Amino acid sequence: MYATSLIQYGQSEPLPEPLILRAGPLTMQYEHGFLRYIRLGNHEVLRLIYHAVRDPNWATAPMVIEDETIDQQADSFHIRYTSVCQNETVHLRWQCEIIGEPDGTIQFNIDGEALADFQRNRAGFCILHPIPECAGQPCTLTHPDGSQTVAPFPEGISPHQPFLNIREMQWPVSDDSSAVLWFVGDVFETEDQRNWTDASYKTYCTPLSRAFPVLLQTGDTIQQSVELRLVGSFAQPLPSESETDKTAITFDSETLSLPVIGLGANPEVLTDSVVHLLKEARFHHLRVEVNFQHPDWHGTFRKAVNDAVLLGLKLELVLIFNQLANYELYSFLKEPVDPSLVYSITILSNFAKSTPATLLHEVTSPIRQAFPDARIGAGTNVFFVAVNRQTPPLETVDFLSYAISPQAHAVDNLTLMENTTAQPDTVRDARHWTPNVHVSPVTLRPRFNPDATGNDADSTNNQMPFSTDPRQMSLFGAAWTLASLKGLIQAGAHSVTYYETVGEEGIVQGDFPSAYPNQFVAEAGMVFPLYWIFRFVNDFREGKAIPTTSSQPFKVEALCLQKDDKAVLILTNLTDEPQTVSAPITRTVRMRTLDESSFMKACFSPESFWEELGKSLSPDNEEQLRFSLPPYATVFAEWETRAV
Repeated sequence: MYATSLIQYGQSEPLPEPLILRAGPLTMQYEHGFLRYIRLGNHEVLRLIYHAVRDPNWATAPMVIEDETIDQQADSFHIRYTSVCQNETVHLRWQCEIIGEPDGTIQFNIDGEALADFQRNRAGFCILHPIPECAGQPCTLTHPDGSQTVAPFPEGISPHQPFLNIREMQWPVSDDSSAVLWFVGDVFETEDQRNWTDASYKTYCTPLSRAFPVLLQTGDTIQQSVELRLVGSFAQPLPSESETDKTAITFDSETLSLPVIGLGANPEVLTDSVVHLLKEARFHHLRVEVNFQHPDWHGTFRKAVNDAVLLGLKLELVLIFNQLANYELYSFLKEPVDPSLVYSITILSNFAKSTPATLLHEVTSPIRQAFPDARIGAGTNVFFVAVNRQTPPLETVDFLSYAISPQAHAVDNLTLMENTTAQPDTVRDARHWTPNVHVSPVTLRPRFNPDATGNDADSTNNQMPFSTDPRQMSLFGAAWTLASLKGLIQAGAHSVTYYETVGEEGIVQGDFPSAYPNQFVAEAGMVFPLYWIFRFVNDFREGKAIPTTSSQPFKVEALCLQKDDKAVLILTNLTDEPQTVSAPITRTVRMRTLDESSFMKACFSPESFWEELGKSLSPDNEEQLRFSLPPYATVFAEWETRAV
């Protein structure tokens, strides 16, 4: 039997309990040493104030809190703690103090001491600004010399830092009030984190124009302070509980085409039982990377061809060239493959994060001749930032491709769910360059560290690989996948590819138990909950999506699909608390719920879960369907209709 925490989010450790604090008119959550969701009434002022130590590979050193004291009053607070940040190279201790005053002022002070010699890329404060409240708003920047400039928070994703050389920043939070951030101890600058599909702008210490990494020697100290204050008339009522405890889903009148959906290939042998499950999920294509830097690329490609034929799927080829592209392509074109099997070919380079123009000029024409019906594309094997900073020439290709992972900067549950809201922004921006955007692959963890300059400690010394996340096998994984897929569909992605076929980074475990049983708790034969997202969505292949809007997109998301005379509304709870949801559906629906109570059936008796009729739910007198979603649950509500 699986413990509740394993079912919900794949780990045995309990989630941290957030503490709600007040500083005059401001409310916020205190969690694990940091302040999150700082709000003035219903208006989010800041997403997060935190501090971090980043090593030369940009890995964040884990932090342990000691000697924490919290003095909480009705409209103020005073927190002190010691924290130790340590990984295989980093070892630093912070003395921390956070003060919230009745007038709405918040001051966060940190005093750090290196406990060993180590190199750091960054050590100190980062502040996250929410996108919806800030985008387009003018920000007054005060520089270290006292001069000021005014610039807006970017609406489109800024490829480079929109704000530089900051001592203080001020921006409006209402018609007659502003927020002011004041920094001491370093110079700050701001980046648009949507480049990495983080749903925030980040103002961080130590400009990237300075040389890094920097050697800290034992005993070296770092002192920084951040102060948030409000100016103007800011008296504003707090939201009542009745305003925030229910989520309303609304529908648009338009309909959207669905993208084709594929899976990544995996080196494991696909057994008969796995083949059956994957075929039932009705994917469109199988993604395989042919990296000419790897001597065994022939075997990787041939296995993927065999797997695609076995599963009845098209092939999404990703050709990653070295410096002898003509020779490598010549060798590849000698491989026996039916050209009609190939759906798309993405041209990438091992020597550039974004496809170079010279490589496209060299190989595009012979690839088109060999695969006349395949779409040819360019882009990157890593984050959107690569193509935003260096967009490949797209005149001679058919699409742009990039990858998505929500964990470029943080790994906690809240941040991962928040970051699904940034994914559609990347598609919308990419569609300014080409209407055909391929997102491939989408994974919970990055598959590799594109910024590493040496061995990545996170992947070499832990038993479980850097690219594996235990939430893959949990209800959390299904909820995150639904929110991700909804955003990419509604933004207009043409093709999306998720995860792998089998194993700890797949959608089913396969016929062998987890290779990391103490960290990734999955049994042989297990169907991961996120499998069901694809099975239901692909049941509506060649149908339409009806755009939905959630009144609380950090709590509940929804995807509505329609095909012929049937429709489905897929609702998912993005939190570890029960949620109540309403939707304007006037028909009786049959409802299947993927939650803690159905977990074992969905994971180990999949055909029984698929074939069950589910519960009947009818609209109330207000012509609304009302749903109750347990933590991280997903509901599939189906009905017979020709319109919502």
